[in-house]
Amino acid sequence: MDKARRELVAFREAKPVATYPVSFGIDPVSDKRRTFDCATPEGLYFVSYKKAVTRFHRTLGISYPNLADAEKALAVGVISIPEFKKIRAAARKSRPGPCNTGLGCGIAIHGGGVFRQFGDNRERDWTEGCVALDNPDMEKLFKSCRVGDAVIIFNSASNLYALARPFARMATLDAEGLPFCPQEGCVYVLDLVTALGRTLISITEGGRLGWSVRVRVTSGDGSGRELLALSDTNADGQISFLDSVTGPLAEGRSSEAVYEMVRQAVVDVFAGGTYRGL
Repeated sequence: MDKARRELVAFREAKPVATYPVSFGIDPVSDKRRTFDCATPEGLYFVSYKKAVTRFHRTLGISYPNLADAEKALAVGVISIPEFKKIRAAARKSRPGPCNTGLGCGIAIHGGGVFRQFGDNRERDWTEGCVALDNPDMEKLFKSCRVGDAVIIFNSASNLYALARPFARMATLDAEGLPFCPQEGCVYVLDLVTALGRTLISITEGGRLGWSVRVRVTSGDGSGRELLALSDTNADGQISFLDSVTGPLAEGRSSEAVYEMVRQAVVDVFAGGTYRGL
């Protein structure tokens, strides 16, 4: 699902077979960070259950929160260590996360309409964080989906930081397997294969180094040859004199063009429907 396009694309055997208009949470742009923020989560999830009769017609549960959500929430104090352990235990058993944490729960894909009437107003993006379809479309999707099917939610209009962050995982864990943030800040990494090559995105938040995004692209032939290195030192998507762009893939292109090339390559991976993490 792409928040920017407000559509859900269903895939079968890596090929798109249907596209449906959707509505998101009352905050349709932000990634979900905590309970009651009315934002739709972004990231890699799976269908956790199917219910044929619910308040909003057919419903497909989404496995929110996942470990990526929990790692970031623990780092900023949204959840406690015991809450993190509950979410981790559920994730290891391929079960949906518990409801009694600061991240909330109950995110689903359901019917009820892309638009919904509230008094005199016809509203889109009306849910508390779920994804809503028109009932006839929801019936088709419900029939074609199985428990365990992957669910990818992203925003193709986001800069590289906001695009990659929901999918990135904590780089450092302590002896108990808990997320650990050194003095330099919390570091999250996303490793994926794009059209450019093996693409490693490192995100740093807080600490001595502040916020930053670094990208390293290497060849996919096994040699590890570096094709591109990009740094955005304040993670704002604007390449300034403080940032750097080097490598063969950058030759003959402006820094802004290289940044957009990388961003679009990541969008294409998520939009392709086959991303399952590495």
